[in-house]
Amino acid sequence: MSGGIWHGLGCVSYRAGLAIQDRVADERARGIRPDTLLLLEHPPTVTLGRRGSHRDLVWSVDRLVESRIGVERAGRGGGATYHGPGQLVGYPIVRVSHQGRGVRRFVADLETLLVEASRVFEVAAERRAGRTGVWVGDRKLASIGIEVRRGISRHGFAWNVDMNLEPFQAIVPCGEPGLRLTDLSREAATKITIAAASEALLGAWRNRFGPMGEEILHELEAHD
Repeated sequence: MSGGIWHGLGCVSYRAGLAIQDRVADERARGIRPDTLLLLEHPPTVTLGRRGSHRDLVWSVDRLVESRIGVERAGRGGGATYHGPGQLVGYPIVRVSHQGRGVRRFVADLETLLVEASRVFEVAAERRAGRTGVWVGDRKLASIGIEVRRGISRHGFAWNVDMNLEPFQAIVPCGEPGLRLTDLSREAATKITIAAASEALLGAWRNRFGPMGEEILHELEAHD
């Protein structure tokens, strides 16, 4: 994996994010763009991965609607998770081997990347054997779920930075009843912005994968 380029998309709907991923992944598969990291936030949305189902919804449909939380199917691995303001979502659109070992190595690289970025804020994050994601003690700080098509990864990570964690109660997060969630600001005992988290993440990416430039995605703006 090379350093590649990155894009800060701001807050976009889940479907708009998928549309951008599709276009970027197609260009990467055709070899007309380098590895690309999309950084963004989503409005309140529950996503159900390949192992997720509506049985993972704890709140009723009426309550979800009343709370203005959307529900979307996702092609990534894993179960149910929640996206919302104050969570940094990263979609690395990069070339990955189809072989299982290559995919597992890529997920491990993403976990290590998030551990290193979290430690910029003196948060003692770590990987956990046999459990995907990034943890602080028994609390989950970041979730990871990817999909690989045509040798190109889609989806990626959701890193809780400074967010309202209550909507996680709407689901069985990651298929684990009773799972405790946390965010960077709680663990660091100070408010951390998405901008600061993005800067730390990009610094960790450059240290691990090499130089990375910024590109504006005017031509890839997506709308529902």
